[in-house]
Amino acid sequence: MLTLDDRAWQFLSGPYGIDENLPEAIAELKAGYSKELLDDIIWERIYHQNTLYENTFAAIPHLLELAANGTDAEAQADILCSLAVLIAEDANEPTPDTIPAEYADNADLAPEQVRGIYNDYLKALAQLPALCAALLPTVRLQAEDGKNYFLAAMAVAYGQRAFARVFIRYYEGEEYIAHCECCGTDIFVWPKEDRLVCFREDPVFKKEQEETPVTPHPDQAPAWDGITITEANSYAWGYHFLSQLNMPALKTRWPFLFGTARCPGCGEQLDIFESILAGM
Repeated sequence: MLTLDDRAWQFLSGPYGIDENLPEAIAELKAGYSKELLDDIIWERIYHQNTLYENTFAAIPHLLELAANGTDAEAQADILCSLAVLIAEDANEPTPDTIPAEYADNADLAPEQVRGIYNDYLKALAQLPALCAALLPTVRLQAEDGKNYFLAAMAVAYGQRAFARVFIRYYEGEEYIAHCECCGTDIFVWPKEDRLVCFREDPVFKKEQEETPVTPHPDQAPAWDGITITEANSYAWGYHFLSQLNMPALKTRWPFLFGTARCPGCGEQLDIFESILAGM
């Protein structure tokens, strides 16, 4: 990874331009973990409003190293879940020896330097599956409303970034916005007891309206092969991990989240989860 004394940091932009003190802040965090400093680095200095920057790719390997080598499992999980938010927004194809789009305007670094930074970033991401597996027992003991971020971390560990963005955006699991590509209507998907229902308009502002039922996925307890994690089998592996994480509320609604419904706008059949992805 890019060493903290490398001159290249002086040419890596962040949310507010060049942050020459970022390496010093990372070194301080490595010397003694601080939640406040971690949050400052992530949410103020390398990420802003769903946007990654040049310095993001150089900083993430150092932060993942801290998570992988830490001794406080709760702090490790906090780092991991925070970084999952950033990694989920990376729209670059994870191909070694390429230059991320974020570096398109950087004329100060040689192409081989940029490729090296990106290659180190990809190598760091390779640690994610093992790190998630190691921290799962710790996260299992936490409250359910914070576990959606870890479910997202599991997803980014295996390259399922669209899946991860759903559970980052809707981390409370109280409502979802789906999109019908047939009529262009946004649909409001809300929990009702142990199921999900759809509304044409936001029920917060229009309480008196007819609800559209969601037909749950026919496989109520899907089996996963324990190996393959793809978009195609996200219903099965997602169910497996939320079961491992002890998330009973989400587990109950899972078949509905991957169920079907008629669009309240045009009547066409929707796959709920695919329509939520379309609305992101």
